[in-house]
Amino acid sequence: MLRFQPSLRTTRFLLRPFLAEDAPDLQELAGAREIADTTISIPHPYSLAFAKSWIAGLSHFFRAGTGIDFAIILRESKELIGSVALRDIDRENEQAELGFWIGVSWWGAGCATEAASEVTRFGFDRLSLNRIYAYYMVRNPAAGAVLLKLGMKQEGLLRQRVRKSGAFEDVALSALLRDDVRAT
Repeated sequence: MLRFQPSLRTTRFLLRPFLAEDAPDLQELAGAREIADTTISIPHPYSLAFAKSWIAGLSHFFRAGTGIDFAIILRESKELIGSVALRDIDRENEQAELGFWIGVSWWGAGCATEAASEVTRFGFDRLSLNRIYAYYMVRNPAAGAVLLKLGMKQEGLLRQRVRKSGAFEDVALSALLRDDVRAT
């Protein structure tokens, strides 16, 4: 596993570790009701204390080799606009879960695809993963479209998999294999 969390670069973004000083921006962005509503695990409301605690906890997952979270930073303005991560890294089976969200103001601009594509490449090339999978709520087709652009194939539908705002939600599971990437 990696000793230090790297930063990655794309055309528009710097993908770097979250810093304690990101907490107010994180709270504002992730605190939007639309973010909580379209993601499986982000709560609403999203307090500043929660943001600070979440950032502080990320180093534990990195040191344990089970997760790597990147802040998505606009290269020009240095502004935080979202998060992309590989979680539940399973070294034995060489797989991990991809997760991402983008602040509402940047929806529809290809930001999630650009950032997630780089982290997926990182997962295969630097972490030697064989499989990267992702879950998304069926009623969030934009997330499914991002995964399709990454080359992921839907593997299944998990009926009423999560409960959000008191209602059970169907969740789709998609995945990309190292062999899928080699074939393109």
